[in-house]
Amino acid sequence: MHTTLIGVDISRFGDHRRDDDAHRLLRKHMYQHLQEAFKTSRLPWTACYTEDRGDGALIITPPEIPPTDAMDPLAHHLTALLRRTNRLANDLGRLRLRMAVHAGAIEHDDHGVLGQPLIHLFRLLEAPTFKQHLDQAPDADLAMLVSQELYQHAAETGLINRAAYRPITVRHKETQGCGYLWLPPAYATGR
Repeated sequence: MHTTLIGVDISRFGDHRRDDDAHRLLRKHMYQHLQEAFKTSRLPWTACYTEDRGDGALIITPPEIPPTDAMDPLAHHLTALLRRTNRLANDLGRLRLRMAVHAGAIEHDDHGVLGQPLIHLFRLLEAPTFKQHLDQAPDADLAMLVSQELYQHAAETGLINRAAYRPITVRHKETQGCGYLWLPPAYATGR
């Protein structure tokens, strides 16, 4: 089944200053914001396959959802929600997310989902350079990394603002390549 894959991770979830109460609050806000951003972006949250990842989530949209719908519209809506919540949060309660988006053919078995596109998605999400870019934009609440293949498809269709993305090198485990970084507009140029 060819579909859109979204991986989300809470930045610095394992910070030793964050206790179980902080973890519960961050997870609660993450899921609330994801569901609301999906609704606002007209993505069918309840029709998606989801897996909790402790400090994040895997979301797989139904095959009929265009992968580009999980890029600009979703990122902008999620950023607005995070900004609203985080303006009143201290360092421990501030929710910052990394989100990776990829598309490809996956399959289901008795234990969940599998396929090379999932491996690639999580290599993007966990890439040290991706984490560094979010760390270097301390006021940004969201960073999104889109796979090279998905970015090229979206750019060719004209459905995204190509200037909002910049290529970064991705090296993590056996993956070496390029991804396209999106940061909220105020932080995209490193200002």
